[in-house]
Amino acid sequence: MNNRIRVGVLPLAIATLLATVAVPALAQDTSSSISGRVLDASGQPVAGATVQIVHEPSGTTKIATTGADGRYAAQGLRVGGPFDVTVSKAGMPQVEQKNVYLQLAQDTAVNLTVGGASTKEAKDLGAVTVSATALAQTFTADNKGISTNISQRELDAVPAPDRSIQNIVRMDPRVVITDRERGEISAVGQNSRYNNITVDSMSANDPFGLNANGLPTLGTPISMDTIAEYNISTVNYDVAIRRGLGANVNAVTKSGTNQFHGSVYYSFQNDDMIGDNLQGASYKGFSRQWTGGATLGGPIIKDKLFFFASLEKSTQIAAGSPYGPEDSGAGAPVIGLTSAQVDQIRDIAAQKYGMTNLGSVGGGNANLLDKRYLAKLDWNISNNHRASFTYSETKETKPIITGSPTNLRLSSAWYTTKVDNKSYALHFYDDWSDMFSTDTTVSYRNFDQHRGPYNGVSMPDVTVYPVAYGGPNVEFGTEYSSQANVLKVKTWNAAWAGTLFAGDHTIKGGIDFERGEYYNLFLQNLFGSYVFEETRDKSNKVVATGLDNFLNGLYYQYRYNRPADGLSLADTAAAYNLNQWGVFLQDTWQVNNNLSVQYGVRVDIPLMTDRPLYNAKYAGVFGRSNQTTINGNRVVQPRMSFNYAFDTGLMTQLRGGAGLFISNPPGVWLGNIFSNSGMTQTQYNCGPGGAAPCRAEWPSAVLPPFSPDPGHQLDGGAGGQMTVNTVSPGFRIPSAWKFSLGFDKELPWWGLIATVDYQHIKQRDAIWFQNLNTGAPTGALPDGRLTFYKDKNSGPLLLDQSALGLVVGSNGKALSNSTLANSNRAFSSANINLANSSKGKADSLTLSLKKPFADGWTAMTGLTWGRSTEVSPGTSSVALSNYRYNYLTNPSENVASTSNYSIPWRFIASLTWQHNFFGNYATTASAFFDSHSASPYSWVFGNDANGDSFTNDLAFIPRPGQVEFRPGTSQALIDQFYSYIQGNEYLRDHAGDIARRNGARAGWINQLDLSFSQEIPGIFAGNKGVVRLDIYNFGNLLNKHWGVEKRVGFPGGRALADFYGVDQATGKYIYNIDCGGAKSCSNYIQNGHYSPQAIPVYINNNDDLAQRWSVLLTLRYKF
Repeated sequence: MNNRIRVGVLPLAIATLLATVAVPALAQDTSSSISGRVLDASGQPVAGATVQIVHEPSGTTKIATTGADGRYAAQGLRVGGPFDVTVSKAGMPQVEQKNVYLQLAQDTAVNLTVGGASTKEAKDLGAVTVSATALAQTFTADNKGISTNISQRELDAVPAPDRSIQNIVRMDPRVVITDRERGEISAVGQNSRYNNITVDSMSANDPFGLNANGLPTLGTPISMDTIAEYNISTVNYDVAIRRGLGANVNAVTKSGTNQFHGSVYYSFQNDDMIGDNLQGASYKGFSRQWTGGATLGGPIIKDKLFFFASLEKSTQIAAGSPYGPEDSGAGAPVIGLTSAQVDQIRDIAAQKYGMTNLGSVGGGNANLLDKRYLAKLDWNISNNHRASFTYSETKETKPIITGSPTNLRLSSAWYTTKVDNKSYALHFYDDWSDMFSTDTTVSYRNFDQHRGPYNGVSMPDVTVYPVAYGGPNVEFGTEYSSQANVLKVKTWNAAWAGTLFAGDHTIKGGIDFERGEYYNLFLQNLFGSYVFEETRDKSNKVVATGLDNFLNGLYYQYRYNRPADGLSLADTAAAYNLNQWGVFLQDTWQVNNNLSVQYGVRVDIPLMTDRPLYNAKYAGVFGRSNQTTINGNRVVQPRMSFNYAFDTGLMTQLRGGAGLFISNPPGVWLGNIFSNSGMTQTQYNCGPGGAAPCRAEWPSAVLPPFSPDPGHQLDGGAGGQMTVNTVSPGFRIPSAWKFSLGFDKELPWWGLIATVDYQHIKQRDAIWFQNLNTGAPTGALPDGRLTFYKDKNSGPLLLDQSALGLVVGSNGKALSNSTLANSNRAFSSANINLANSSKGKADSLTLSLKKPFADGWTAMTGLTWGRSTEVSPGTSSVALSNYRYNYLTNPSENVASTSNYSIPWRFIASLTWQHNFFGNYATTASAFFDSHSASPYSWVFGNDANGDSFTNDLAFIPRPGQVEFRPGTSQALIDQFYSYIQGNEYLRDHAGDIARRNGARAGWINQLDLSFSQEIPGIFAGNKGVVRLDIYNFGNLLNKHWGVEKRVGFPGGRALADFYGVDQATGKYIYNIDCGGAKSCSNYIQNGHYSPQAIPVYINNNDDLAQRWSVLLTLRYKF
């Protein structure tokens, strides 16, 4: 007779709990797995036993058979639970483990002993089931890397004030939100664009790399209410992982079960639920925002076919532009600009040029609208075969309304961005025998983004300074970057992995494929861009205002880019395909009951047969082709890892590994070589920074007449410089070596688990942006750096060494010094090359303590120390921006400095408490505290110090007497300058040297978020309502100085002084800190005293929501 006995996860064989068969699956896994060992009462393996694994909510069943060593494994299982694991064999009592819960992309150890306990003993063991299951999810042979799982219970409780993915990933102590306003996510000090975010294996990354947050939309790309679980990994040595340079953030959506379940919810916030800032000003970013949605899941065919669906809409109601003339009563007046001047501009535009659609002053709306859809089908084909299909779509519309205290932009100068992101994924999980299983995934993604004029009217971009340059101005017409801006990306993915269970070895091999089809039309100034300002005579007297010149069509600056002769607008787009093949092979060897070793190799091969148009002129000048791509530059990635379980009474394990990982560079970095080949567009630039001035009094100016017609701009006589972006021959996808070592220990109290993790990253092929058109230097500056000015002893303006004053031209203005004196003038200063560098590294050490949920509460703390260095931060999408926004000593230097993403210290803590005060209705309180070092910044010159045409030069920090000062600078101001250096710790410690990039740091950031929820009775039996309140930045509610982030504005430079020139007599720098004698100027002088610009409270695009407390109210009905 077969007696059925229920037993818990038995602690009598701790070693065998850890000696499980690791069951790796596909990269960005959407499933979970169970493995274990079946022993008899004497501790001997039981061969040929049948293991039945049942997902109780859906009836999904897996059958496995134990091998000669008593081991079994099952993969492709649903995430969550509960599962019922039953072992039976003829002649032995049947044993069962109930309430097993599985984690995403993790193997859970379930080991059973048959015939070794009486019925009473088995019942007594039931009390340890919960804690033993939590231990089994940590102490398993499959746990070799570093990861964090966020379960459904945690997702329901964690404070989520803006319902974003950032609220979730920050729960890993190694993952930091380095920019709260922009939502940048950095793992172990790596670039935020290197993260890989997937939902049901479908990419949720920004497909082209335009957004700093690494996501395809400004809002969250998928509803939080659809997610069942997250797995966040900073290193996973499974060779199926293709992108692992940053964090792998893997989410799986909910599935239907045999019961119909669903929810309806509504979240709301208005400006009364947001605190005032430090200055006492109320929040103006939006007046209210809300999110409403519904989910529904259930059976189509019981035990066989299931569905889950979600619909969500988010709306943020934001006011239009607050700016207006000073006499208009606008909330943000542009001082010095009158309504009469704006009317004059309107009249000239309409009467002289027929331009009548200039738009409104202020008003409008900046409403953000997101719609998110998801549908999922799960099909239990048989006990050995399962399939799922997921469809997801997110639509977003965001008007961008811009302006500043000195720039009034009429509504025709605003723009709107629209995004449509659709994904489809099909998965198959197949057990072909007890020894061989496969996972197969096929997916497709279609991403469309359009950026165009807010009012739908195309016009040239026109800026008018009514009186004089430097004063207020009015701008109207299509914003210059929105005149031709379309992005389309289609991505196909397929992956197959087979797993062979061969005794102590689990062998896995597979192949994956990705095809990306990119189309990026981005042509700035297609409709023309004009600037009108004053005209001055030789004595510097204004003889014509900007309004006069607008009336007469005499512009000061002109920018016009058009398709090259013989090409259409579509021909200027970056249109290319990138195929990426990956193959992998891996063996996981269970050496004995204590040691599991995994080793394998992965090979990734990019194939890119498309090439930019050949530029023969570029090849002749620079001796290299502009057609180089990453085609065929394969990366071989060996990986090895281990897990060793100690024979101790309380569970203890050591784990670690080493391997090479890649991360796709954003598509835009490769697309730049197509957009900027120098062959697809012709550029006409005149005025400041252009090839020649635009004024008629200068003989070199050839002025085409001002044209109000966006489709009929005229070629100028000045311009024609080529901008060519390239990649170096042999350029490889960014890659880095990762090494890790971790130690986990079960503590004797409350089921606590203590962990120590160390991770080291060494760059093998990092990114390095170079400027190839600097030409030879003209000399060296006093601190040894090279200079490229024509007059090596002058700064941006020519210096008269006899009196150390400025050289003045016939027009009454100081003459400019020529930059890049020895560069090739047929090419612009933006000829940027993308190369590899082997420099750069990162280290991270984390101490953490976690209490799994039991007795109504769970908690976690984590302390992380880290450091990281890099050559190029890669903060932008445009090649030129990636170069110019990197602070350097010499152009294009291959020097690793503190990373933009380096956070030396971080401490996090979370606590969730739950209690049923009223029957079966839970009261839940949760808190999350995040405290970390602020972002770094650099001390820099306030202007171009080395004549490379960019303001990205690290400052020389002088000791007294090491530099001269601009003639006329008071001794008091000079004394204040040196006094400031002595009073600043970083400047004082580095006096006499060139400042280090990102050597200084702004301070510390502390943030406490709270969440409270209460279940209430529903309308029908089994239904519940939930009232929830999330409080963001609670400390700021108590004190306005708490929870505030101070940061040097992008790109992170703080000016010490302006470079004025070099005194030939002394060979010393000449610094300019007196702003021409002004009592105040933004960089150096405040109320007559030297004071570099203070580190401000961080504001991004006029939005400082992250620097205030706020409250979000959510109502939810569950059935």
